[in-house]
Amino acid sequence: MTGPIGQANAAEPLPITVAAPVVASITLDQLLGQFAGMSGLQASFREEKHMALLAAPLVNEGTIYFVPNGKRPRLARHTAKPARSVVVIDGSALKLADDAGREEIALDKSPAVRLFVDSFVKIFAGDREALTTMYAMDLQAEGQRWTLKLKPKLAPLDKLIERVEIAGDGVVIATMRVVEVGGDEAVTTFSAVDAKRKFSAEELGSLFSLPPKPAAASPAAR
Repeated sequence: MTGPIGQANAAEPLPITVAAPVVASITLDQLLGQFAGMSGLQASFREEKHMALLAAPLVNEGTIYFVPNGKRPRLARHTAKPARSVVVIDGSALKLADDAGREEIALDKSPAVRLFVDSFVKIFAGDREALTTMYAMDLQAEGQRWTLKLKPKLAPLDKLIERVEIAGDGVVIATMRVVEVGGDEAVTTFSAVDAKRKFSAEELGSLFSLPPKPAAASPAAR
């Protein structure tokens, strides 16, 4: 074809395709480094426990709090539904308060409980040295989205837990799945995650300790 129209078509530039930039996937060191750099953590949780003996899962909902606190990180789990309870992991002890009463477990005297409890504290603290000792770790990532699989290496935890799978985006944890050797599992979904939480002195005292014991009823009130 000749003429102005043909000349205009011939002069049209070819479209330019710009390749999307390649985003490097987060590494295990980077992920744990981000956890280690957190000032604190607060998140809502919904935990579903699936057990072979139960037709429906057991569901718990509440809020977790974590503060690095140097070499003595602290983790608190405040369950609001279906019943109120508080679990505090502080140093070498696990403390529990619910409607049935109070209990304190010395972790040094309970190796299985200690390893299981330490797992969560060390993950939130980004303690690679401790996690490498406790688990075989496998990170699969695409950009900032990741799934971390942990397989216990130490007894007695390796006789109780088959694996732990955690998924998230950057420093924000989305889900945590704990699969027991017998097949039972607990799947926890996190929401409203604040990975930059800072706690006041008053909050450190209230959130990371058990609630006061209810006052005993006076004889006249009975």
